[in-house]
Amino acid sequence: MSWQLLVGLSVLLYSVNGLLHRTLMKDEESDAYAQAVAFVALTGIFSSIILLFRGGFHSLLSWNILPLFMFAAFLSAMGMLCTFKGFKAIGASEHTILLTTSRIWLILGAILFLQETFTLTKFAGTALILFGVVLAEWRKQKFVLNKGAFYVLLAAFIFATGETVSYTIVRNFDVVSYMVYGSIMVTTILVAIKPRVIKKLSFYFKPKRAINIVTTSFNDTLANIFGLIAYQVGRNALQIGPIMATQTLLTVILAIIFLKETDHMYQKVAGSLAAVIGTVLLL
Repeated sequence: MSWQLLVGLSVLLYSVNGLLHRTLMKDEESDAYAQAVAFVALTGIFSSIILLFRGGFHSLLSWNILPLFMFAAFLSAMGMLCTFKGFKAIGASEHTILLTTSRIWLILGAILFLQETFTLTKFAGTALILFGVVLAEWRKQKFVLNKGAFYVLLAAFIFATGETVSYTIVRNFDVVSYMVYGSIMVTTILVAIKPRVIKKLSFYFKPKRAINIVTTSFNDTLANIFGLIAYQVGRNALQIGPIMATQTLLTVILAIIFLKETDHMYQKVAGSLAAVIGTVLLL
């Protein structure tokens, strides 16, 4: 299978997940905390199944790297929680556009901590992403960010920080093994902070909801694996990165078609396009 097809499948799965998460969180009985626990736990189960078929753990967790693992897991837990709180309040299209701001934080981190240079191209990319966010959130001659939007922007910052930590870990650690360890830790952290969330998992006992959360978790597991294999096969991050960025535009279009998120439709499409171009420039 070509790396282009693998990346395309990964983009499609991530985009579909945005719609499925929003569908669940629109339900008045839904809970962002329970969604985070169910999603991460199921992702861990699917990753474990893949691990078993592959012959078990290829990397073992040591005391030396445990603090870094726990920090990455804590960031992932908080990021997931903010993400689903965002889905509870705003549409999938706005959500995915706002989440692209994570690329700005990643670039800033690379400049501050990895001594990368801030070029004119990166400046243009940053400006376009911010322009896309402002355009998507522009309402009646003013810029409006509600509570849900703030949660997503916070999630973008947390995920960017967590991604930097994760990259540090997987330099010398098997990726699938990392996914399993990480899922166990994130689930444990979330349940330990709020044990009563276990009762709210009954929300997913209804067949339609159960199918939704299982599908999103399975999609996320496959999307992660497809993306990683694409990097291994293609060995060309400069091409893969921009293709992955199209997830933003695809999610917006799918949300308009299937979730009927047609309010300020042209603004969202234009904003997502600007964010995609900005992300490509940053890459």
